[in-house]
Amino acid sequence: MKKIIIGSILFLGLSCPAFAKSGVAVGGFEFVLVIVGFLLLMAGLVAGIEYLLKNGRNLFNRLKAFLKKNIIIPRDSV
Repeated sequence: MKKIIIGSILFLGLSCPAFAKSGVAVGGFEFVLVIVGFLLLMAGLVAGIEYLLKNGRNLFNRLKAFLKKNIIIPRDSV
């Protein structure tokens, strides 16, 4: 996973000079914003996965308890 992130950083980081050399560097600020947004999204995704790996079982048990407590299951009363 870290290899993919590092590779995408290098690829996107080295793309800015390529756009400038070809004379199409009118949207440089927008391109930087896209790169920053992508990196923030990847960092959030990695942090979320790490959190779920660490606390997933406890979170799942709390969700089951909440659902049992708050959802009324209709049963046949005989």
